[in-house]
Amino acid sequence: MFIHIWLLPLALMATATLIAIPLSRYMAWIMDGKFRQLPVLGAVERRLDSGQQDWKQYLLSLLVFNTVLYTFSFVALALQPLMPLNPDGKGMLASSTIFNSVASFITNTNLQHYAGDVHLSNYSQIFFCIPNLFLSASVGLCALVAIIRLFRGHTKVGNFFVDMWRVLVYFFVPAAVAFGLVFLAQGHRFVEFLRHAGHDDVPVRAGADVRPDVGQEAARHHHFLGHGGAHGRHRRLVGLL
Repeated sequence: MFIHIWLLPLALMATATLIAIPLSRYMAWIMDGKFRQLPVLGAVERRLDSGQQDWKQYLLSLLVFNTVLYTFSFVALALQPLMPLNPDGKGMLASSTIFNSVASFITNTNLQHYAGDVHLSNYSQIFFCIPNLFLSASVGLCALVAIIRLFRGHTKVGNFFVDMWRVLVYFFVPAAVAFGLVFLAQGHRFVEFLRHAGHDDVPVRAGADVRPDVGQEAARHHHFLGHGGAHGRHRRLVGLL
């Protein structure tokens, strides 16, 4: 009985520890710029690099980026009823709900007062949810990297925009693609749901008591970052499988 109870948590801890060693080395290799870049990616990074920043400049860049991202996200949700990709005719959320939802995504705190597949259109999934799943997590990791550089005794903590680029291009996007392929290999049915614009025309197994995720909602809920940071997803998909 003892083995059955503790085997899984101990295995998870051991696996996480083993993965952390090569992963941390890879992260340090990327964030310190010791890797050889592809010409195209290197050209984009050079365009973003405005020089090394001290902690005040780095913090200001982060806050400006988050302010712009917050404004864009708020406007994107507020315009939902006026925008295309809304086959179910979803209306506008309450202003307080929009404020809470955007603040939740921007701070990556997973506080959600709505049901994504009920209240958000495909447009909102594309232009609000999916970008923020990547960008908000990237901002948090960049802040951590800057703090680590300060602990290492650096007077300059890097360049925020270069760090964001590296986190997105070399960490999160490849991880999302890799795990997405794993989910596909395991037979996840979200590709079938992507073909449907609305909820009403999706085949659901008889007796299932859930509405399936369709359109971009299906993609968001079944990709790597959607599983890692579900932003309040409570709906079970067992009835669909």
